[in-house]
Amino acid sequence: MKKGFTLVELLIVIAIMAILASITVGQFQTAKKKANDVSRKSDLNGISKAIQMYFADYGVMPTANVDGRIEIKGVPVEWGGEMIDGSYVYMKVVPKENNTKLPVYCYKTDAALKKYAIFAQLENTEDKECEVHSYNCGNAGETYCFSYVSPNTSLSTDGTLQ
Repeated sequence: MKKGFTLVELLIVIAIMAILASITVGQFQTAKKKANDVSRKSDLNGISKAIQMYFADYGVMPTANVDGRIEIKGVPVEWGGEMIDGSYVYMKVVPKENNTKLPVYCYKTDAALKKYAIFAQLENTEDKECEVHSYNCGNAGETYCFSYVSPNTSLSTDGTLQ
């Protein structure tokens, strides 16, 4: 009598391995999305601190241009560029969204330049900090679910500063 596995036994083992592999890949993708979102939240926190330092110096927030970028004295700050005023650097590298499927970060202020909000879209929409409603920002009509706002304000459901 020959010893070995039958074809049915081999197919069962292969099927079980395929099921386990698909579960593992799914969990890995979810973990990767969560890690990317932690990075986005950290990016917005850093930008928020730089904006608040600017406010401490000038008593107003930097302006926001129509594209949702920060503007210092009429000069747009590029996402991925420097946030600088003359020789004073508020942020050496302003973070930018690296996922091309998601909208770039977006910044807006009120008319008096006393309040601001900065927005990002999270990959993991199951995140408890990803708001159910979508915030609008900039002219591109993009929507976002996560924001940092100045300490003296809150957001309405459409992203208007209150």
